[in-house]
Amino acid sequence: MSGSRDLERQLSELGLASGDTVMTHVSLRAVGPLGDGPASLLEAILACIGAAGNLMAFVSWRDSPYEETLGWATVPDAVRDSWPAFDPEHAPSYPGFGAFNEFIRKHPDCRRSPHPDASMAAIGPDAAWLVAPHRMGSAYGPGSPLERLLHKGGKVLSIGAGPDAVTVLHYAEAVARIPGKRRVVYSMPLLVDGERRWVTASDWDSNGILDEYAGPEGPDAVERAARDYLALGRHREGMVGRAAARLIDANDIVRFGQAWLEGRHGGGPA
Repeated sequence: MSGSRDLERQLSELGLASGDTVMTHVSLRAVGPLGDGPASLLEAILACIGAAGNLMAFVSWRDSPYEETLGWATVPDAVRDSWPAFDPEHAPSYPGFGAFNEFIRKHPDCRRSPHPDASMAAIGPDAAWLVAPHRMGSAYGPGSPLERLLHKGGKVLSIGAGPDAVTVLHYAEAVARIPGKRRVVYSMPLLVDGERRWVTASDWDSNGILDEYAGPEGPDAVERAARDYLALGRHREGMVGRAAARLIDANDIVRFGQAWLEGRHGGGPA
């Protein structure tokens, strides 16, 4: 069973250091038994990055109506009348991204971005700056928390997560200068001046930036680019608990991802 001191040592050996701004992707199941549950791992990460460091995670929203409103210019009455408005203070995280993200969201020092479906959570002295603004129509691209992570020289900490979980590569998709990039239209219920209001936005399709990556089978562009990047060995590897872990320079993998997309699909405007 791993305790926070053991985890802190492993994270330090991996390269996580004081002052780092780090985005986490964690499988608690892969980490194995923890002395104090998720708190052991969170305490270890926060101890490594210190008082000047920041932690960020992609939490999304358990009740996001993204699929229900995708492609519709107007929200169906059944959805409009019954769906709760997104409340950043209390709305649960999307469970598919793991229990650790929900644990981060509930931390008393956590700040959360106001974009329902692409919601980010952060802890640290720059948490409020990292997560806001986060407007509809710029989920992962310019003006998003991912861009501010890059401005901070951030790192990606993957613990027991696969190459399909490198959210920062969605920024590379958003800025890549390639033709035929897919856009989607969706709606979200927001609290505006204390009242629920449905807001419709258009954004890049994070589920398939080009048609060839949008099928139900096979890896998307993020996973393919991440696999090719990891094969270069420019990241750090180690163990955290029982899980294989990676520490990646966020700007490096984004530059690689943008070049990867443009090298294969360039030839026109983004």
